[in-house]
Amino acid sequence: MRTFKLKGILLFAMLLSIGSVMAQSISGNVKDEAGVPIPGVNVILEGTSKGSVTDFDGNYTVSGLEDGTYTVSATFIGYASFSKTVTVSGADVTVNIIMAEDAQSLDQVVVTGVVNPKSKIESSVSVSSMDVELIEQASPRSAGELFRNVPGIRAESSGGEGNANFNVRGVPISSGGSRYFQIQEDGLPLNLFGDTSFGNADNFLRIDTNIGRVEAIRGGSASTQTSNGPAGIINMISKTGATEGGSVGTTFGLDYQTSRLDFEYGTPLGNGLSYHIGGFVRAGEGPREIGYQGNKGGQFKANLTKRFESGYVRAYVKLLNDKSVMYLPMPMLLEGSNDDPTFSNLPGFDITSDAVHSTHLQQSAGTSPFSGENHVNDVRNGNNPVSKALGAEFSFSLPNDWKLMGKARYSNNSGEWVSPFTAAVGTVSEMETLARDAVGATGNLVYADGDREAFNPSNGLAQVIHMFDVTVDDLSNFFGDVKVTKKIGDNVGVTAGLFTATQNTKIGWQWSSFLSEVKGGGDARLADFDGFSRNGQFSYGTPIWGNCCQRKYNTVHNVNSPYVGVDADITEKLNFDGSVRFENVNVNGNIQAGPTSQGNYDYDGNGTIEGIEQVVPVITGNAGQVIDDSYNFVSYSLGLNYKFNNDMAVFGRYSSGASGRAADRNNYGLNGKADVQFDEVSQLEVGFKKRLNNGVVNVTAFRSNTDEGLSNELNRSVGNPFKAMGVEAETALAFTDNLSFNGSFTWTKAEIDGGDNKGNTPRRQADLVYNLSPAYNFGEESQHSVALSVLGTTKSYAQDDNDLVMPGYAYFNLIGRAGLTKGLSLVLSVNNLFDTVGITEVEGNGDGAFGDARLVRARSISGRSTTLSLQYKF
Repeated sequence: MRTFKLKGILLFAMLLSIGSVMAQSISGNVKDEAGVPIPGVNVILEGTSKGSVTDFDGNYTVSGLEDGTYTVSATFIGYASFSKTVTVSGADVTVNIIMAEDAQSLDQVVVTGVVNPKSKIESSVSVSSMDVELIEQASPRSAGELFRNVPGIRAESSGGEGNANFNVRGVPISSGGSRYFQIQEDGLPLNLFGDTSFGNADNFLRIDTNIGRVEAIRGGSASTQTSNGPAGIINMISKTGATEGGSVGTTFGLDYQTSRLDFEYGTPLGNGLSYHIGGFVRAGEGPREIGYQGNKGGQFKANLTKRFESGYVRAYVKLLNDKSVMYLPMPMLLEGSNDDPTFSNLPGFDITSDAVHSTHLQQSAGTSPFSGENHVNDVRNGNNPVSKALGAEFSFSLPNDWKLMGKARYSNNSGEWVSPFTAAVGTVSEMETLARDAVGATGNLVYADGDREAFNPSNGLAQVIHMFDVTVDDLSNFFGDVKVTKKIGDNVGVTAGLFTATQNTKIGWQWSSFLSEVKGGGDARLADFDGFSRNGQFSYGTPIWGNCCQRKYNTVHNVNSPYVGVDADITEKLNFDGSVRFENVNVNGNIQAGPTSQGNYDYDGNGTIEGIEQVVPVITGNAGQVIDDSYNFVSYSLGLNYKFNNDMAVFGRYSSGASGRAADRNNYGLNGKADVQFDEVSQLEVGFKKRLNNGVVNVTAFRSNTDEGLSNELNRSVGNPFKAMGVEAETALAFTDNLSFNGSFTWTKAEIDGGDNKGNTPRRQADLVYNLSPAYNFGEESQHSVALSVLGTTKSYAQDDNDLVMPGYAYFNLIGRAGLTKGLSLVLSVNNLFDTVGITEVEGNGDGAFGDARLVRARSISGRSTTLSLQYKF
């Protein structure tokens, strides 16, 4: 009997033991580096048959485990595999997984411009991604140079670091900037409007090693997922320190003067905390000879993330104070016919390495449009954005399949924008007459420096320079975006959100006029009318343009945009998503778009009205045009995606959206109402996505119609309705473990659909733009690499009249990396390897004769420039 009882006790103990063993599990959450849960990830225990697949919120559980040591492995196409060894001993174990993305894959989860995050192959949008490796391969020196690598986007990146012009799939750039294209940083706009004069969004964006990846949406749901970006969104997503690592690098110019230090580091801290910090400092002249240090400053960014079982909270800061040279149209030689022209150098002036800037041209004087008092600006400040930003975001999974997400950021933005523009070019006598007649100047023309000898340039050429002198007093903004998602059953998700924005625009123009030689090397001397001009400046305004450019803008835009979206799996293979956005905008303030007086003004205060002081444009004591306007519009987008299998899908989408206007791009009536409150864009696209044995290929056909009214561009009116159709394609291929290729092209047939130029091609719109980027890694551990990128465009037209052609071109960038030891590399980067001339902008159709050819004012990409970097990654 005792034996039976003992056996019973032992049996009961064994059952309890088995029960406790069987109750043990390994569980956790799988997210990407941005903290977004990843559904569908395979999590297995290596060497066993046990595993799990993450659910909608990225959660997994592998149960029924005995005590022992296990290797947890997570794999998902589009991400680097994850592996970690853990020990189970009498208790459940939690393993949260952060997966690093592979930008080449169709399975990468898209978070930009979509109703709900999902993989590329399941998304009915045209989306491209660039990870750190691809960004490094592109070797961009500005946001414009980086964006040129995205299919469908044409970026005029010849002007320096900022103030570039962007168009997407033929949606125009008639007013400059990016009216229909929204640039974001971590999911929120940098500026409410992409075409604010001298306040473009990319002015406040700097490319550095803080960037973890780039996502770009063309067309599609961009109409409903952001304000003023119906043609597309490009989102710069920062590193968060979810995985430990960092880098430090120093860069020097080999054929031009530049020095730069980049640094970044991030790591988990335990208890769900992680952080990332980074930035850069730099100084130098820039890739063109200007005679002084034009690039100087830097940026610092930091974020701190706290992860919880059901979500995360992140806070971040950004400090930017950076000066960079802006290159505006400059004098060139125009040879040949308008249909087949050649743009080339003038005697003593190289169009790929010289600029209008000069060591003799470093101050611009005028009157402040805000106070009416004397204003003197330093030309060396160039494009000087100053930004102090503080932001936060969160995401939480709630009970009963609810999810709450939100982002908010306040940016205190200000700065300056000053750069010389060639307003006219010709012989010395022609320019002397032009300037003399404009201001009634007296006296002989002499050099403004030295012994003030007679003005006699060696090439016989002179130019009238208008100094684009702009004070960005306040371009601050606040953006907030909060949304809630409810999963209904297994197949339907509903999202409702609210975007709010406040955008201040307080900008003053105080432009001035100079006479100068046409000479390179940063050594062009200025000319004075003896006894009339001062230091090469012959007017405190712009009399050749009717003194158009003493202005002030002081407006505030307030936006409330509720939106709703539905994402539904109609069948296992067919997915539908649709969204609608209600844009409500109020704008108030005042604008003074011209001087309130033009007359005598004792600028130097000596009690005598001297020559240059006889006509001085001034804005003072007048509020100008009062702005009091409200408008609203509705945008919507509908898409279907059919996934044949895990390797192939097709999609179709129709979208209708609109973009409001920056206050300085519009005309206002006496009642304070805008002539044109917004411009509408409708888009149809059909796409194909295919995974190959060695990569992916995406092809999208598109058609768009833009209903655009007249708008302001400096001192002229532009704008037309447009229509466009075309095809874009991109591919990423890996031929071996060492050889890879990325490429894209966009063919567009764009047409002006109204007005005097109906049937013509919009200015600066090429039929074909392309990017080809092969790369080769070699060495025992693939520590060495060579990468080439070829960026090209076919011909386009200088203006909407299609009179003058801008020739097609292709330029080559080369980057070579030599691994010196683990983590330490020496990098050689050559931009525009063959010193190609690439014309991106032309003012007018020629400025008169020069021998057997003509003069013209235009802008080319910069010539060959080479840097050497020492980088350490850890």
